[in-house]
Amino acid sequence: MVEFIVKYWIEVLFGLIISGMGVFAKVLHTQHLKNDAIANGVQALLRNGIVETYNKWSEKGYCPIYARENAIRMYVPYHALGGNDVATDLIEDLKKLPTEPPCKKKEGVSDG
Repeated sequence: MVEFIVKYWIEVLFGLIISGMGVFAKVLHTQHLKNDAIANGVQALLRNGIVETYNKWSEKGYCPIYARENAIRMYVPYHALGGNDVATDLIEDLKKLPTEPPCKKKEGVSDG
């Protein structure tokens, strides 16, 4: 009788362990999918911020230091999340812009 109980309890125990491993694998897979979705969403938001910064300051013809630093701070995690497309070129173009607005010549003042 003891052998019978031991034999079937071991089978039940291994069945529960294998079922538990399956459930655990499904939970991990679901969590992985959620993490990917969050990472992709954050990457999209960062890309959007970089593009908006570029559009705003490239139209003005200069990019203040604070705006440039902010764009670079957005780019670092964007790049770490796998983004490395057009945003790289935009950051490089922002770095080339002057940090001060272009000087306007006063009307009626001659150069010489």
